[in-house]
This record gives sequence, structure tokens and C-alpha cells, in this order.
Amino acid sequence: MEAIRREALSGAELAGVVDLWLGCAERRQQEYLLRHPREALSQANRTLRRCTIHASVKTETVSGKRVGLLLDVLGRMEVWLAHQGRTGLTPDDRVILLPRFQRLARDAGSVAALSQDFVGELEQR
Repeated sequence: MEAIRREALSGAELAGVVDLWLGCAERRQQEYLLRHPREALSQANRTLRRCTIHASVKTETVSGKRVGLLLDVLGRMEVWLAHQGRTGLTPDDRVILLPRFQRLARDAGSVAALSQDFVGELEQR
């Protein structure tokens, strides 16, 4: 209460200080927060902005480019395998395609398992 009065904190600032207080791992962090609430809020906001910018760049790279491209190509491959793939292949085609599809099956299985783990992690948050 003393810090709130001394600094004449607004309702939003008070809410921010309470959030920071609840996140403090050590007594010295709490003491700093009470002595310099606005500075602590400012530091927390700068850190949050940096994390948000960094996260949005990563998210855009992963979701916007790689996952979109992968989903597009997988969709085409799924249609080809389900409806066209095997019927027109010659024995020579099969020899050429075998190692590639073995690798595709291995790598796609690995990506599927890792993606499922990641989905579980995202759902927990």
C-alpha cells in the first residue's frame, strides 16, 4: 500500500505490479518492485515486447512458410497416392521411386510423431 500511495499508481499499474509480485521468485525482486514499481513495470513491458516480436517472427516463419508449404505438398502427394500413383508405374519407375518413397515414409513418420508431441505440448499451455 505504501508503494501504491507513494507512486500514485493507477489501477492498471497496480494490476501490473500485482502480476509481477506473483511472479517474483526471490525476496530481493519483491523489494525492488516495491521500491521502483514503475521502473519494474517498464522493464517487464520491454521484455514482453521483445519476446512477442521474437515469437511472432518465429511463428510466422514456422506457420506461414514451412507448415503451409508442407501441408500443400502433402495434400498433393496424398491425392496422387490415393487416386493415381500406382496404376501407371512401370518396373523402371518403381526402381527409381522405391528409395525416395522409403525415405518419404521414414521422414513423414518422424515429422508426424514430433508434430503430435508438439500438439500435446501446445494443448497443455
